[in-house]
Amino acid sequence: MSIVQKHPKRLAIIGGGSSGLITLKYALDVLSDWDITCFEKTGSITGCWGNPYPGFVSTSTKYTTQFTCYHQYDASVKLDHGNSFSEFFKEGEYGEYLEQFAAHFSLRPHVELNTTIEAIERQDKRGWRLTYSKNTGEHESKKTADFDQVILCTGLVDAPKATNYDVETLDPSQLSVPGELEKISNHRIVVIGGGESAVDYANRLANPNLKNEVYLSLKSGIRVSPRYHPIRGVPSDFLRNRLLLSLHEELRNRIGRDFVKWRIRYQENVERLFPSASKPKSEELKSKRTIRKEWAYRLTCAAKDDLFNMFHNKSDGFLHAVADRRISIIGPAENGTLKRFHTFDCDEWVDVAPDLVVPAIGYQPAFGVLFKNVKLKDFYLGCLHIHYPDLHLVGFARPIIGNIPTISEMQARYVCNAIAGKIDRSVDIETRHDRDITKRKKRYGKINTDAVYPVEMFPYCDQLARQMGCYPSRQSAESFKNWARQQLSPASTLHYIKGPHRAPVYMPNLLMFLLWLLVPVSLIYRLKKTGLYDDH
Repeated sequence: MSIVQKHPKRLAIIGGGSSGLITLKYALDVLSDWDITCFEKTGSITGCWGNPYPGFVSTSTKYTTQFTCYHQYDASVKLDHGNSFSEFFKEGEYGEYLEQFAAHFSLRPHVELNTTIEAIERQDKRGWRLTYSKNTGEHESKKTADFDQVILCTGLVDAPKATNYDVETLDPSQLSVPGELEKISNHRIVVIGGGESAVDYANRLANPNLKNEVYLSLKSGIRVSPRYHPIRGVPSDFLRNRLLLSLHEELRNRIGRDFVKWRIRYQENVERLFPSASKPKSEELKSKRTIRKEWAYRLTCAAKDDLFNMFHNKSDGFLHAVADRRISIIGPAENGTLKRFHTFDCDEWVDVAPDLVVPAIGYQPAFGVLFKNVKLKDFYLGCLHIHYPDLHLVGFARPIIGNIPTISEMQARYVCNAIAGKIDRSVDIETRHDRDITKRKKRYGKINTDAVYPVEMFPYCDQLARQMGCYPSRQSAESFKNWARQQLSPASTLHYIKGPHRAPVYMPNLLMFLLWLLVPVSLIYRLKKTGLYDDH
């Protein structure tokens, strides 16, 4: 009697970096009897932020950006007035963290480096055929292989949006290569866009050593969230807790907008009311601080409600360059020649005529070139394809506020459990997907939700956690004391794993008291809104 040998099922993870590595880790855990390969086109597993430019400082803290399954950092604060940025990843530290993560879980044997996926084709009714080339440095070979399931982890930074200007354009992806931006000197440059990447490019191009004349062109105001909040002088991440996030988002944003305006306008009063570990640096001149404060207030007031509630810019360092008059903030261009721009208040014109332009106005996923008729908008919750049960995404959610690595971890857990059959895909996935898309289009009306899947980090992660049975409820906290502390400590995806979490509580007692008073108000507000914007 002959025995037919059964081959293991095969999973392809396309893209390394933080999203690919965390997906690989959970796939190996949940799909232990599968043949799993991660394909990475570069020679490194650390992704686009693993080897950043000199002087790089992350916008999210180490505590909130780390993976829950590799918890290396606590929520302590170094009382040095924010001089060291010790609570944040600096320069190559995040790459080092990913290297340690990969070594700890023995991921490297499953990663094929220097391997470029050239095409992905559907195989009959199930499965995918990958065509890829591998470059060993000496020669390049092309191969094909069949896989039962595919998870895409290539991210949103692949393809900058197309532009058509009459001025020489600098590709933002080129400026992300270490050392490239520093070669640009003695130019008049306009950076277009108000996101974190845009203001970061403008800030670096405005380095006095480069002798550039730099303009930042904005269509409207932006919400600038400081890395270190004036309240208590701790990272802003540490004042964002589950109690605050439990309030209805419309009510929370309305109160937040008014509070931010008040906080900027009366910053000195705030510092006296809430003693801070972060004092103005002694070398800062009073006049520069005044200019920085003025522009922070103007940018906040000019951010329309929908934009204010959808975009948080935590790269606040560029305001120092504005205060030093190394960056001039202007409005939109008159036309594609870029010779003349509105002033920021749009009441006058200013002649600029740059010789270089950096269009940092967003990115779009480039995985569409690998497929026929596969688009980001066809993935339920930004993860599960509504027609192909063997095609998934991790790392394509764009956080309105939050960070991509820990959102990717929740997505990786969700997708791998779905592949393992531990999460019910359900026959009504298309109906649920339509309902989800409708909500997001109403919530994020200024964002092209066909190309970007916007999320508010914790409501979204809570939604995934509920389906996986790991939502941090009163019962899972084991005691009321643990649950109450969890509501007040810095919001973290560590809350989605079992066990008490003893992070410090940084929010002042007065603000905590006011938040508790707002809970019933939020409930009434939510009932009146009939759950229209609920992500639950």
